[in-house]
Amino acid sequence: MADVNDMFNDITKEQSFYKATEKKDITPFAKGEYLGHITKVESKVLDVQGKYKARLYTYTVEVADENKSKDFTYVDINGDSKATKGHVYVGKKFLGKLWRFLEPTEKDTFESNSTGNTSYLKFCETIDINCPIEKRNIGGEDIEVQILPNLSPEDFLGQPVTAVVDWGRPWTDKEGNKRQYWDCKFCKKWDSGKKKTITGENKNDIPF
Repeated sequence: MADVNDMFNDITKEQSFYKATEKKDITPFAKGEYLGHITKVESKVLDVQGKYKARLYTYTVEVADENKSKDFTYVDINGDSKATKGHVYVGKKFLGKLWRFLEPTEKDTFESNSTGNTSYLKFCETIDINCPIEKRNIGGEDIEVQILPNLSPEDFLGQPVTAVVDWGRPWTDKEGNKRQYWDCKFCKKWDSGKKKTITGENKNDIPF
């Protein structure tokens, strides 16, 4: 008598196979400078240290084709340093964060932290956003300050940058496991880089 499974397969003509997937060599990330474009950005306003208020921008840098000719040195699983060309990182993504501390109005109770905006000013200069110098009366004294713009998604998206990448701050997940990712610590100018057009969900799904 035919096996029940054989009879069912004869009726449905179904077949199943298993093919083992090929293992791909994965090159670990390396500390260094990667050429890329900003492809995604999100923003929200947060209270900081209980006395400041800031807008936090979280952005994604995707490594560009032009990165393939750069030289990198990574550390392998045995702790040995190995050299590689940057082509192995093309298409990889790194997260970066940027803080813009806000100035309080007469109705606000939070404090000013204008000296904490150094990184924001440097980022604006990196993407060629002008920050004009004006005189403002602060604490009864007229002083010169640089006016920092509220950057929009269009100011970020597609910008060519040199992402300075290193290990991010370690943290512990809900299961108690130690985690640590490679982050974009800050961006520098990519002098010969060209702005890239970003389309699709990366451009439209931004909660500003």
